[in-house]
Amino acid sequence: MYYLEFVKKEALQKEAIPFSPEEIDSLWDNVNEIPFVDMILIGIYSGWRPQELAILKTADIDLKERTMKDGLKTDVGKNRIVPIHPLIYPLIVKRYDANEEYLFNDVNSTQGVGKRLSYDKYRNRFNKAMDRLKLSHRPHETRHTFITKAKGDHMDEYILKLIVGHTITDLTEKVYTHRTLEQLQSEINKIKR
Repeated sequence: MYYLEFVKKEALQKEAIPFSPEEIDSLWDNVNEIPFVDMILIGIYSGWRPQELAILKTADIDLKERTMKDGLKTDVGKNRIVPIHPLIYPLIVKRYDANEEYLFNDVNSTQGVGKRLSYDKYRNRFNKAMDRLKLSHRPHETRHTFITKAKGDHMDEYILKLIVGHTITDLTEKVYTHRTLEQLQSEINKIKR
């Protein structure tokens, strides 16, 4: 008797490639020249998923405490606090308008000014910036870059998971360890340009 093996074929996925230090320098060099480069840098230094960044509300940004609060996808990812890295603080201040609902607005919305960006519009803005810079990246690679930089700069693993909204399985860390905002800020500050 022969047994047939049914193998589920995995969908082919393009490998995610973080931004290189030279590419990040190019972003900084063009932050005031190319529209939405600030959006890309904010993603690189915050770890938000692109769709989370696209719908980040100004009401969830505390400039005094230097934090942002939002999140999607998982229970641990929702309503998480992300400290604002000092490098992107001026970019957020420049974008921040308390009269607007979202940090990034769709000014071309058929429903009027101040509507949130759809993921497609976010991606289109991202792609236009990539084209102008002659770079080849996808929006989610900003998150890969953040996590890679955080690990490379020795950010505490559990604080990193809190910031990006990943599950913590270690019982001691998950249940008994309580982190302060100062600890989160101190750890995110380890990430260098």
